[in-house]
Amino acid sequence: MPHTATLKPKEDRRLLRGHRWAYRNEFAALPNAEDGELVDVLADGGRFLGRGFFQTAGGIAVRLLTLEDKPVDAALLRARIHRARRYREHRFGDSTVYRWVHAESDGLPGFVADRYDRVVSVQAGSVFYARHAEAIAEAFLEVPGVTGVRFEIGGLVSRFGEPASPVEVRINELRFAVDVEQGQKTGMFLDQRENVCMLRNLARDARVLDGHCYTGLWGISAACWGAKEVTCVDTSATAVDMARENARLNGVDDRCHFECADIQEALRDKGPFDIVMLDPPALAKTRVQTRKALGVYLALNRLAMETLAPGGWLITSSCSHFVGAEVFVETLKRAARMARRDVWLVELRGAAPDHPVLMAMPETAYLTCAALRLV
Repeated sequence: MPHTATLKPKEDRRLLRGHRWAYRNEFAALPNAEDGELVDVLADGGRFLGRGFFQTAGGIAVRLLTLEDKPVDAALLRARIHRARRYREHRFGDSTVYRWVHAESDGLPGFVADRYDRVVSVQAGSVFYARHAEAIAEAFLEVPGVTGVRFEIGGLVSRFGEPASPVEVRINELRFAVDVEQGQKTGMFLDQRENVCMLRNLARDARVLDGHCYTGLWGISAACWGAKEVTCVDTSATAVDMARENARLNGVDDRCHFECADIQEALRDKGPFDIVMLDPPALAKTRVQTRKALGVYLALNRLAMETLAPGGWLITSSCSHFVGAEVFVETLKRAARMARRDVWLVELRGAAPDHPVLMAMPETAYLTCAALRLV
């Protein structure tokens, strides 16, 4: 039987609106539960609000898996995985590359799974999922074409079926090798898969800088779509090697140059450019890091604006949830003033549709991608 935990008076309103996190300071008392054990969250008067797993550390005490009084078992997890799959198959047709499970949005909080053709790469944040790892892997493996699952929780890795790495996939008709064993996160970042298509009509004959290039999605796409010269920069030597291999796979290695370096140094030394892409890792993983993150975004984007030729494009992103779109745009406005450049905001985008936003949880909308033209 699940433990029970009762909220303080008036602390149920956010959960009643569909939010999936119950914070530690909202409870009158917390149960003597172990990490990952099930807990029923009750309102002050005893009303059932939801069932989820307990976290012994951090501000979130319980992540809700269901708002109904029903079993949380292998059958529920399997149903959530296949519900998520049906949406991706409907949205992406025959593609076998997508974010299969997007955490809270797909009813599996703290759990992400990306499909790279025959391999599914999973990252989870709770031992709750470790206790159900075999059943979860079976749900993925019963889908035709999936032969292996890599399951990582807290740095511990389990493998099911026949995981193979690297695996070659196609994104926007281009070829990319994905290393689920050595790559960052699940092996690749899929959230920009549709945003990168902005380059189709911009890249021809352009001189391009791909900052924070990782496996080269932006830079190699620009080269394939007509850029005359692309410089890909990342501080990770492993990432640079992967990007170099992906350029070779697509036959554009003669127009792509790779550097393991700091992006700010590249912006100072390599310009001018016609297009600059900036896609740094999350700079504000907690609220207290927001001010420092905004300072980095300001400096990076100011440098980019200063190095861009007239009529050039800056495609710049923030994947820090605590830096929302409105705040990010204000930072870009400040950068433009400091760079003494006139700038148009042409497009403002979020993550690809395989990263859906649960409307009751704005936290599931984390990516802001702005396309700016310097006039």
